[in-house]
Amino acid sequence: TEIYTLSLHDALPILSTKASGAGILYFRPVPMTYNYGRPSVQNSFAGWSVRQGESMNILSRCLMALLRESRMSIKDVTFSREGALYTVVISSSTIKQMVSECLKAGVNETGGILIGSYSEDSSKAMIVEATTRPTDSLAGRTTFQRGVRGLRPLLHARWKTGLYYVGEWHFHPGGSPEPSGDDFRSMISIAANPDYQCLEPVMIILGGDPAGSYSLSASVFPRGDAPIRLREVLI
Repeated sequence: TEIYTLSLHDALPILSTKASGAGILYFRPVPMTYNYGRPSVQNSFAGWSVRQGESMNILSRCLMALLRESRMSIKDVTFSREGALYTVVISSSTIKQMVSECLKAGVNETGGILIGSYSEDSSKAMIVEATTRPTDSLAGRTTFQRGVRGLRPLLHARWKTGLYYVGEWHFHPGGSPEPSGDDFRSMISIAANPDYQCLEPVMIILGGDPAGSYSLSASVFPRGDAPIRLREVLI
């Protein structure tokens, strides 16, 4: 497998996912067409079609949900686990950003990076921003490749305010937010990669229908240790 990395001072590596819930798979230097036995991004819709009425229905639902989204009552969410050394707090504004991006994506996958900070002992990650999909990303119904365009200046600007890269997020449209084996393996690689400068990267997955019922999962990947799957703390 070709591995390609960039320093955070330049940009973050492009991350790819394939198949719904398949997870982050490969680093690639430039946007590309997939050739792993799956349909390419260009023909990922080959073999199925949506009638015009159904397309309009999906579009109408998305537009109505977008109008409704500004009135949604979304609160901060905390993930932890009994005996776990890590806690992840996702701000309500971050969740709204992810929901909004997923609504825009419709039936396609999407994602971005997570920005926030850690407590002094690195036991708690406070996530305050989920970025939009970089414009050089590629996405399909069961495929997503996160690009890097715009991340360099964004991270530089956030660094000046005490915020920085803390992980990745992506969308499983109509699916479970549970991470796959590929998700785990890729995030372990990120934790071990010094170019990310992130010893405990967080992975957030939003699964389901952002216009209706959806759920989140959170996992932490401490460098040199086993991944930790967290659970939502109900208050």
